[in-house]
Amino acid sequence: MEPFGAPTNFKEKNMSSISSKVRQSVVLAADGQVQALVAGSAANITKANIMTIYGQASAADAEIKLYNEIGGAKTGSALIFHGKFGTAANEIMEFNLPGAGIYANTGIYADVTNCDFFYIVGTF
Repeated sequence: MEPFGAPTNFKEKNMSSISSKVRQSVVLAADGQVQALVAGSAANITKANIMTIYGQASAADAEIKLYNEIGGAKTGSALIFHGKFGTAANEIMEFNLPGAGIYANTGIYADVTNCDFFYIVGTF
């Protein structure tokens, strides 16, 4: 019988497999499809675990919305992240998402407001 408390039978191989594939997306300064560099060319990210989202405000009340879709339809049911930050220009925000992050399995379309730039870090 195992004692109560936190699990102790972790498999290190599984835990390190996520961190070994972590990459940064191409930096976006406007609405658009989130992309990664593949062999030197930008390509749409279709499947990803988003672990961190970085952004810099260009004015107060900056917003970053991420949709699990390709194209700019911005379907409400496809919204997977909505972050607001900043009281002035040039404020930087880092949204750290717990565990394996937010999963997108179709694509990632970004809708940004009052942002100089943003990018994601995750596995894709």
